[in-house]
Amino acid sequence: MVARAILFNAAGRVRAGWRVSVFFALFLAFSPLGGVLLGFASGVLWTGDASGTRLSALGFQLLAYGLLIGATLLASAVCLRWLDRRPFRSLGYQWRRRGWREYLVGFGLAALMITLIVLIELPLGHVSLQWEGHSAAKTAGGTLLAFFFFNVAAAFEEFLFRGYPLQTLLLDAHPTLAMSVPSILFGLGHAGNPNASALGVFNTILAGVWLSIAYLKTRRLWLPIGLHAGWNFTMSAIYGLTVSGIEERIGTSFFRAAQTGPTWLTGGSYGPEGGVLVTAVLIGASLWLWRTSHMCPQEGVYQASIRS
Repeated sequence: MVARAILFNAAGRVRAGWRVSVFFALFLAFSPLGGVLLGFASGVLWTGDASGTRLSALGFQLLAYGLLIGATLLASAVCLRWLDRRPFRSLGYQWRRRGWREYLVGFGLAALMITLIVLIELPLGHVSLQWEGHSAAKTAGGTLLAFFFFNVAAAFEEFLFRGYPLQTLLLDAHPTLAMSVPSILFGLGHAGNPNASALGVFNTILAGVWLSIAYLKTRRLWLPIGLHAGWNFTMSAIYGLTVSGIEERIGTSFFRAAQTGPTWLTGGSYGPEGGVLVTAVLIGASLWLWRTSHMCPQEGVYQASIRS
């Protein structure tokens, strides 16, 4: 009886924690090739000097992300079908009606948040921006490449952390606990990044909570994907800031930033995500997002997401 209580809830269903563990086990089983390619591509991309080498590595990295997205969705489909008895569409990927609007709102909000951080640092003399001055063709091509890359990367991480794991935990656990577990995993997943710090990992966990709230407000993934992509794209492709310790640009950037302020404030070589300015901005944005009445689940989406 004790073993059954550990494995199954009162309704006789495998507990959410075990189902999420099965999901991650399946993801790891389905994605060895993607992981190998991603590791190889990252190593070449961030250490190579020749533009041709970086471009080739970027292609491998995009392929790896595609494979990892496939592994994530396959693991989700298996768990939804055999453990949850829920339809695949309950993951919240539907684009119809308000999907595009939620994505654009998220992208724009994240861009404003990064811009706010830059505007705070500029008059303090903690960041300087130099116009890169690329040709129009190079700027357009590099910007589109960066936009595509950061959206693919954001989609993968949102499906992996705010997809099946968060949504399954929400069925059995209090929202605070349900948001905490994927967010901590999300933060620890960045602990091995170059120049990572304890504050940087903490801020990434905060970002995970922020993105989880975005899912809760809409019960779909388009708002968190837009927030995630807009955050990284604006840091890298607009201001030329370091993203989570990675200094190399994806495509081109309009500006090249140099941060000279105290590390605890600006994040130093890890980028803004390693400083308390991002801590304050993420907390403020999370509270606003939680309390705002301008976003709510579309009629029928919430019921579909919890239907067993």
